[in-house]
Amino acid sequence: MTTPDADITQWEPLDLEWHGDFAFMDGALLGDESARDIYIMLEPAGKQPFEIAQEASARHFPPSPLCVGQIVWRHRTHAGLLRDSQRDYYLLPQYLARYGYHAVQALPFRFNGTLEKLGYRYWRDQSGAYWFDDYSVTVMVDVKHHDLALLGPAPDFVSADCALFSDGVNVFLYGKVIARAHDQIRYTNHPAYRVINGQVYRGYKRLHQKDGTPLPIANPDGFQMLARRWGTDGESIIVQAQQGSSIAYEYFYRIDNADLDTFTVLNERYARDKQRAHYLTGKSIRYTGDFHLLKCRQPQFDEAGRVVSASEYQHEYIAVDDQFVYAAGTRVRGAHGPSFQHLGFDYYRDHQRAYYRNKPLHVDVDSFVVAQLYHAERDYSPILVGDRNGPLGSDGVLDEAMRLEWAPFFEAHPHLTDYWWHRLQAQEEAQAAPPEEISMRHDIGLGFELGRQVYFHGRPIIGLDAASFKLVGEHLCGDVNGLYLIPYHRPDSAVPERFSTESVEHFNAFDSTYLSDGKTVYCHRVFYHCPEPISKADIATFVSCGYGWAKDSRAVYYLGQAKKYLDPENTQILGTYAFSSTLILSNGKPLDVKFSPEEVSVPHPHFLQLGTRKLFYGRKALSAKRIDLATLEFLGDFHARDKQRFYRHDGLCGLSEVSEEDYLLCSDTLSA
Repeated sequence: MTTPDADITQWEPLDLEWHGDFAFMDGALLGDESARDIYIMLEPAGKQPFEIAQEASARHFPPSPLCVGQIVWRHRTHAGLLRDSQRDYYLLPQYLARYGYHAVQALPFRFNGTLEKLGYRYWRDQSGAYWFDDYSVTVMVDVKHHDLALLGPAPDFVSADCALFSDGVNVFLYGKVIARAHDQIRYTNHPAYRVINGQVYRGYKRLHQKDGTPLPIANPDGFQMLARRWGTDGESIIVQAQQGSSIAYEYFYRIDNADLDTFTVLNERYARDKQRAHYLTGKSIRYTGDFHLLKCRQPQFDEAGRVVSASEYQHEYIAVDDQFVYAAGTRVRGAHGPSFQHLGFDYYRDHQRAYYRNKPLHVDVDSFVVAQLYHAERDYSPILVGDRNGPLGSDGVLDEAMRLEWAPFFEAHPHLTDYWWHRLQAQEEAQAAPPEEISMRHDIGLGFELGRQVYFHGRPIIGLDAASFKLVGEHLCGDVNGLYLIPYHRPDSAVPERFSTESVEHFNAFDSTYLSDGKTVYCHRVFYHCPEPISKADIATFVSCGYGWAKDSRAVYYLGQAKKYLDPENTQILGTYAFSSTLILSNGKPLDVKFSPEEVSVPHPHFLQLGTRKLFYGRKALSAKRIDLATLEFLGDFHARDKQRFYRHDGLCGLSEVSEEDYLLCSDTLSA
């Protein structure tokens, strides 16, 4: 193999700066690609190499992958290649410009002889051919590297991401075989798509439907892309859709009834013709009049919430016509297209109501305001949203902290009058309670005090009725005007949040999970979130069965969700399990096991036993060889035994074997 010091026409010596185990090239750290993202935490911009090395060493970051004390060489033609006496290295292209350091990849091979550039990220040497991308070097296989060249003729738009190369035997894309040289291959008008032997491909894959089967295309030789995700073969519209977002599964489908002469792509998600509009997921919309994307206007605010400028753009997901509004291709019920407008951020309104995204808000639309107190020097600029009755979500329950937060806005907008803020401002002196008022307060627990007003952690709360206010649990309270969630994470600044307008006198707790306000049943799954209404629950027959289960005359519920395959008349609920004659659910999810109803027993709320055959902890099967099911019995909540052993229920793996001495010692401790 040619060594770099013997081939100075290809390699030049590189003077690296070393600080301990960390190497620097032109002031930039050479980090190990195998842990490349960890160096982002160094924030190297503006720091000297010795400072970066000290911090990296103190935080035990991986050292540079090159050998300390070795001569390092750099390729004269490909500046992203380094070499020492042991290995060749590749500098990933994107990291220096983006993050200020090099991510160095140690290659499992060495280049041999003269490295020749072929274009479009293809290179070759005396031994083989290579394709360089942003994160690795592909060593091409099954290639006659001396004959490798660009497959022509190629359109002008051909780039490294779509160039096809051939060695006379195979055709390569991204350095990997995509077809044979004798195959009929045609570039399309889009770099990601090509036609191979009469079939349309995106990358290496033929266009396929949602179920993975090939997408039938009537005229593949006529295929072209109209815009991103929207294409045609001259007879149908061909759409590239996807399931999921962060992890996406891409697939394709056809629109066969589109009017091609009038078909117009509006953006990545919407298109239309003279008859109907189309959304990316396959939804077809029979629109009325002029169908177009919503024109948005995002205001820019100053520190007092005054509009100083605005940017205009078309919405990605919302469209309107002469009657209706559509969000992600679905008609927004009750929304009026001609008057629908953007207020800023994710808030909208029409002539009847206001909306957050596509959800209507219960606010006074004529007094509804959206503003931001913009502070360029701070990380956080609060967004203010509300109407004349209070900030959005406060439901009339107010305190001094809200008044202070909104003060810059209302002081800068004197034309706004008779808002909640003005009423609080007028009551400011009265809120500064005299000493006799403080002495009249009495503590009722959970941070609440009662006097002439309700006080929460020392703050007077406007909108709560002191005469009828009471606590109805560890996380809930209420008065004559409604039921409220007690703020858990911000008790010193937040106020109780109303979830029902029914009087606290009608409150009824079925257990710690289910409750009612006299009209509606609620499920309180997460203690710091408001209880959620179960809209179809029959309050007259509703009963809680414990461990998240409940039922009424209509359905069986787990954590508020109706289980459609369980009939309440024929379902037994024992502990964390619910079962009918054909189905067992554990913690709301089906248990995949064959059984007969006669053998089902629940000896402990978290354990299901099927005769002497099977034992489950939740949905996890436990070994029937290790545990003798014929003699298994539970000794309280935490212990069990069979004829041979004692077990402890640890809440993790089910049953762990313990000695009789440990069992007796633990039992004595629990009894004490």
